[in-house]
Amino acid sequence: MKVSNFSKFSLLCLALLPINAFAYLDPGTGSAMLQGILGALAAMAMVLKLYWHRLLRMFGLRKSAIKKEPDTEKK
Repeated sequence: MKVSNFSKFSLLCLALLPINAFAYLDPGTGSAMLQGILGALAAMAMVLKLYWHRLLRMFGLRKSAIKKEPDTEKK
């Protein structure tokens, strides 16, 4: 997808020009935002915990566990 110069310029103007919002955030909104952030952190921690061994194998820090079968033959 080709991005035109006009779209780049308009995105730059939106990012750099100050815009007053005249908004009010009450304590309930702040606590809801905090709860969302903490919930996202807890979800990331659970995903990391569930896939910890896969991540270690992916980065090459741990070898995959290979079960050895017992030798049933006697010499």
